[in-house]
Amino acid sequence: MTEEVVVGKVGGFLSSARVKIAGLAATGMGLVASASATVDINGTVGPVIDSFAEVIPSIINLILALVPALIVMAIVGLIISVCDGLGSKFKF
Repeated sequence: MTEEVVVGKVGGFLSSARVKIAGLAATGMGLVASASATVDINGTVGPVIDSFAEVIPSIINLILALVPALIVMAIVGLIISVCDGLGSKFKF
């Protein structure tokens, strides 16, 4: 390598390192600023929890409405499969 190429590569490396350091410094300053900001956690999380709690009873009602229908379908399927099994044993 020639001396100019080596100097060019080192200069490119240093300039990219400076950009990375500047970016990290700016990010760190942003994190400090956001951490020190006053945030009302009850004002943001509270409504989400309340709305989720309102949805839970309707989900439970949906499950309780589906379970009897699934049980009936399982019993009917069992009876049909038993009858089909007995019918395949005997040739009419």
